[in-house]
Amino acid sequence: MSELSIVTVCMNRREHLLATAPKVAAWPHHSEHVIVDWSGAEPVRRQELPDDPRVRLLRVEGEAGWNLSRAYNFALAQARGAWLLKLDADCWPTSHLTPQALMAAGRAWVGSGGKGRHGQFLMERACLDAAGGFNEYLSGWGFEDKDLHARLEVREGIGLGRLPTETIGVIEHSDEERMGQLPGGRGEAFRRDVGLAAMRSSRLANRLLAAHYPWGPLTTRSRYEEWAPDRWRVLPGSVPRPSGTAASKVEHARRLAFWSCLLAIPEVFLADLPIKLAPYPHQGVWRVRWWHRLWWHSGRRLSRLPVFLLSRTRGWLGRPTESPPGAPRDER
Repeated sequence: MSELSIVTVCMNRREHLLATAPKVAAWPHHSEHVIVDWSGAEPVRRQELPDDPRVRLLRVEGEAGWNLSRAYNFALAQARGAWLLKLDADCWPTSHLTPQALMAAGRAWVGSGGKGRHGQFLMERACLDAAGGFNEYLSGWGFEDKDLHARLEVREGIGLGRLPTETIGVIEHSDEERMGQLPGGRGEAFRRDVGLAAMRSSRLANRLLAAHYPWGPLTTRSRYEEWAPDRWRVLPGSVPRPSGTAASKVEHARRLAFWSCLLAIPEVFLADLPIKLAPYPHQGVWRVRWWHRLWWHSGRRLSRLPVFLLSRTRGWLGRPTESPPGAPRDER
């Protein structure tokens, strides 16, 4: 069997990594587990990880925020195997995952079943190299996997199989944890909406960036230097960045999407508010103030009242109009 490398990147998700690393070590089908500590506030120490010679711990210093595309491109480039299994810090392979059978049946397999599984994959390195890896213009969280899948299927003509849900174990956690968003309020419902808004705005921004900046095997990616054993840092000026005009448009769309989702204010009205009332994120974190919480508890709830009342009329407004062919049906 071709050598299989497992690749995991972690930034400030120590509790997840330390819980899943022993489960990965118990899986017998890989030749190495490359773990990259992406500038975590508290460095991951080798003695905290399983006493398994297959574990390789690297650290990238100097990164101010999470960037999945850059982090995993770096980690995947460090792996030695001809096959690559990408697993986030909250994931592990279960006994149901038998790579030999999948390798014989196809060249690329992607996660399925939701709850953090979609971003995982088992792939022949040649497939990843043909697509150029992840698009490093994207940042935050969301859409980088869909962008990669589209390039593999549409441009390279590589069919993607689906990893059965039971093959990947996942530690379930909130959108707020996934986005690295600081708690924005005391209530669980409010924090959940902050996480949802952050995730939706990040996904939208990455969709726009992927459209503006298509990625491929010849696109120049970030370069790194090893300044100490297993310690790396990016070379200044090598990180792909959107131009000033495109960056401004994407950040404007990101800002409107976040506050519109959190506050339930239509973007056409939100655009008229002073920037101070609906600011841009600071180092990737949305600063939610007391007036946002006040509106969420008052104006946002009042704005839902007309929708709630209209939804109560479903039974007596008469037969709904026919949907266009192929449109999804409302099964409620």
